[in-house]
Amino acid sequence: MKYFRILKDYIVRLGKIGLSPHEIALGVAVGIFVAFIPLFGTHTITAIVLASLLRVNTLIVLLGTQISNPLTLPVQLLISAEVGSVVLHGEFLKITSSYELSYLLSHYLLPIIVGGLILGIVGSGISYVLIKGFFHRKQNDTA
Repeated sequence: MKYFRILKDYIVRLGKIGLSPHEIALGVAVGIFVAFIPLFGTHTITAIVLASLLRVNTLIVLLGTQISNPLTLPVQLLISAEVGSVVLHGEFLKITSSYELSYLLSHYLLPIIVGGLILGIVGSGISYVLIKGFFHRKQNDTA
């Protein structure tokens, strides 16, 4: 959990450089959304492009993507696959030994993509509310 404490400390420091709670929360939310998109190897590029399109602080977006890392990725992929499978097929994944490309795409890859998008939207929404609330409380405590 030290890893997440370090991320939190960086986010708190960003609050001290004059960014509004909205700017910080939106940046982290965009980063978390990108982190859940299963486009491996493209998270940094995707984060930078989205940050510039949405006019959000690039550093904060990149910090938000760090929720997806080698330690969290297996769990993240499993949960994404399960959520996507329930949405697409109405049931949890069934593990099989079939290696046919069409089967793998429809029963594993597509659920991971759909589940990742859903988790990205939910995770970014939750993070936005929590981080914005955190900074508003912090501002009220110092005022």
